[in-house]
Amino acid sequence: MAITTLLAAHSVDEPIENIKPIIELSGDLGAHLNVVVFGIMKSMPTAVYGGLPDFYLSEMHDRAVQTTNHRASQIEELLQETYLSSSVLAEYIDKGMIATTMSRHALYTDVIVLPNGVVPGSDDVTDAFNGMLFESGRPILILGTGEKSPLPIKRVVMAWNSEPEAAKAIHHSLSLLHDAQEVHLVLVDPDGNTSGPNPGDDMAAFLTRHSLKVTVDQIPSAGRDISDVLMQHAVDKDADLIVMGGYGHSRLREWLLGGTTRDLLTNTTHPVLMAH
Repeated sequence: MAITTLLAAHSVDEPIENIKPIIELSGDLGAHLNVVVFGIMKSMPTAVYGGLPDFYLSEMHDRAVQTTNHRASQIEELLQETYLSSSVLAEYIDKGMIATTMSRHALYTDVIVLPNGVVPGSDDVTDAFNGMLFESGRPILILGTGEKSPLPIKRVVMAWNSEPEAAKAIHHSLSLLHDAQEVHLVLVDPDGNTSGPNPGDDMAAFLTRHSLKVTVDQIPSAGRDISDVLMQHAVDKDADLIVMGGYGHSRLREWLLGGTTRDLLTNTTHPVLMAH
């Protein structure tokens, strides 16, 4: 299925340059781009700051609104130069509502796109990422380093462990793989007891029926972190994209990224498509 709509979640604390490769990607795909610019409404504990005058809190609120509106206007100006189909919305969010608010916006998109390094580099964007990944069911594309669109994607590394999250990420990636020439289905320390005598063959057959050239790569970790194995394999294969499931767990209603997911997003220079 073709990608018709992208969502960019943009924090006012990010450099505005972060939006440029997302705009370029939208143009390459011919997709509508929804940009949600969000600013955080700072709240102060009344037990500590109960004596603050109301006008001071009101000024803080007004500054947050003005900053968010200004950034939204700047992005609108960038988009007007491109003639892309697009929309820009400013959201003023209490910090505790970032995940819920952004996951609601994610319901109406094919793919969410974020720049490299903001997860887990920015706490606010990471909160948005967690909500969108774990609550909306939509895939997230984290761009690689640099200012260019990742298209065309010709070589792909797919992490496969026979889990639903990995399968979902692979299914979502297919709409980006029209130009793919090589797909490496990567199994790190495969366990034949849980995935059969020939781990990866079933998924490889599925991908082959989508006219993809697939190689199953079974790799021993040799004590290395799985994220390091995947990133090195992406370098070795000169991959344009890493596809993997996003893993996490909940604690006190806060979604937390699993170790492999967090480590890869912290260190990768490649674009990563992730789903949960």
